[in-house]
Amino acid sequence: MNTTMVKVEDTELFITEPEKSIQINDLPEDKAEVIWKWILVNYPDYETFFSFNSERMGNNHEIPTEFLAEINAQLVDDALNFSLNVKDFTPGNGDELEIRVLTEAEFAGFAKLHDHCSPNFFWTSKRLQERLDIWQIHTLETDGNLVGYVMTMITNQNFAEIFKIKSNNELEFKALLSTTCQAAFTNGKTEILYMIEKIAPTSHQQVAINLGFKETGFYKGFRAAINEVKENENI
Repeated sequence: MNTTMVKVEDTELFITEPEKSIQINDLPEDKAEVIWKWILVNYPDYETFFSFNSERMGNNHEIPTEFLAEINAQLVDDALNFSLNVKDFTPGNGDELEIRVLTEAEFAGFAKLHDHCSPNFFWTSKRLQERLDIWQIHTLETDGNLVGYVMTMITNQNFAEIFKIKSNNELEFKALLSTTCQAAFTNGKTEILYMIEKIAPTSHQQVAINLGFKETGFYKGFRAAINEVKENENI
């Protein structure tokens, strides 16, 4: 996977090959049309992912909802932001569960579960496998079967960011969340960020709060495929 950054209207576009995808963070409303026309001309068969994080955006940056509707962009991530400082961390229980660091030999089983659970997720198993050096992944097994996992990005020197937790009940969720936090803090991180999807059980938010997390804002992600936009225009 090879990602390059180009600037259009002073806005950064991250273009990934050979997956043919473009990532844009906090797209300015007044530049949206111009940037989209540039993409149509230069990358006519690429998927574009738009992300909006309230903590990056500040008070004067609105999500361009009308523009996103016009290009048939689909909401694929709708979450609340949470943050945990190392001094506030209160580890949870769940030691009786079989949680361990993902190994290369176990990756195929993890990939099957991950791609099934998150078909629209940018970080597919293929992309993950090419950049395992930036991820901390723990898996959960029951009776020899892989049933859950947690993915945490560890690229930043001071903080880690949890991207995905797959669990089947509150006990598993708490154990996976606590385990990845403990590992990140042990490895020198001082803060952990986690976006909890709004469709997740409300108990997930409370579990995070009980571990020491605090709510800090929101995150929304949209996906637009140009071929789907064209099909929509022809209806």
